[in-house]
Parts: sequence; C-alpha cells; structure tokens
Amino acid sequence: MAQSIASWEFHLPHFAKIDVSLERQGSDFWNVVDEAFENDGKVDVVGFSFGGRVAMAAAVSQPNRIRRLHLTGVAAERDEYANVLLVSWKEMLGANDVDIKGVKEETNNSRLRAFAWSIILATYSEQFLASVGAARVHTWVDGVCKFNTQNGLKAILLQTHGGEGQWTPASMAEEMKGSVESYKLVVGSNDKMASPDQVLRLAQLLGTQDESKQDNCCRVVENCGHAVPFEAMRLWREDVIKYLT
Repeated sequence: MAQSIASWEFHLPHFAKIDVSLERQGSDFWNVVDEAFENDGKVDVVGFSFGGRVAMAAAVSQPNRIRRLHLTGVAAERDEYANVLLVSWKEMLGANDVDIKGVKEETNNSRLRAFAWSIILATYSEQFLASVGAARVHTWVDGVCKFNTQNGLKAILLQTHGGEGQWTPASMAEEMKGSVESYKLVVGSNDKMASPDQVLRLAQLLGTQDESKQDNCCRVVENCGHAVPFEAMRLWREDVIKYLT
C-alpha cells in the first residue's frame, strides 16, 4: 500500500459522491484481501504514507488480523510545518469552493497543477529533486493531473485529514495496542510531512512489543525526505524483506 505519483490513480477510481474516509478505506481493504486471497487469517502489511494510514485503519477495523505491520512516513500527528503544508494544499484545491463540474482537461487545471508541484516538493528531499531535474519532475506533475481530479483529491484531504477523532494515527495507535503482533516504522530524516520526532511518538503510542524487536522498531533514514521507498529504494526494500522474514 503506497502513496506515489502513479498510485494516486488507484486510491479510488471515482470520487463523486463517495465515502473516502479512512473508516471506509480500512473496511474496503479487508474486502479486497478476502476476495483476492480467500484468507480470513492473519496477514503482513507494508504501508507508505497515506497507504500506511489506511493500513492502520484496517487494523482498527478488524483487530488481530494483521500480524506484522511495516509503516513508512506515518507520524502520530503533524507538526506545525506539516500543518502549514496541509492548509496550503486545501486552499490550492479550493476546499471552500463549490465543486467544479464538467472539467474535461484536468492536465490544464491550474489549481491541480499547483497542488501537484507543491506535494512533490514536499514529498522528496531537495537533494533528490536536484538529482532528477526539473524536466523529470514536470512529467510527474503531468501524471498527477492525468490520473486525478481536483474534486477527488480535495475529497481525500477533507475526509481523511481533519486532525481530530478516531481516525487520526495517534487515535488508531491507541486502539491497535495489542492487536498487531509487531510493527516497524521508517522515516526520512528530512521528512516534511511526518517528522522523525512524531514517528517516534507513534512508536510510543503503539506500545512495547517483543524485546528482540523493540530496539529496532523505528529507523530514521538519513538524507531522505518523505518518499523513502523511492529515494532509498534498495535500503528500504532490504529493510522490508528483513523485517517480514
């Protein structure tokens, strides 16, 4: 489960008049698992960013069904800088506007393009973006706009990033205590959306686990932003494999 340029396409195919809350997505997760794998037993789940929050919602939805949980870029709460980012994204997408109808060409939607540029700049570290260059990033912006609508992304932000209630990471962590056998948290040292301090706090809220795992339950990857799975692919992949095996 992930949040990437391409994966936005698969969060939900149609957003109009649909429930995209974490409660709904956590429930849908189990519908997919049960249909695809015909398995009502325990599973191991790897989640990145928004996908990690959906994984936590799934753990709350059906306790004791997730055995091992590997989360990257998920914090207990947003710090003040991350809150500024969130407010800016809502403004860019017109959170206070009436829904746009009949927009045929989202790739030319200036609000959506501004959002795409902003979220990419917040997701990756400065060093990584400098290494890939502006031309490459431009194609990612095109991808975000091609596979999404302004109203759809606005619905996700408004319904899943309220900051209060049962479905915040901090609240879900409290409900998950004891229902997940083990967990591993990963965060980039330069993550602007999920600060290392808040990821460590999430580990505290999730509670203690087996002593052999507790010392290694949280890993900070140096010189990476939010998108650790893309900036440090090999390291992240090896970390996931080692944890799950």
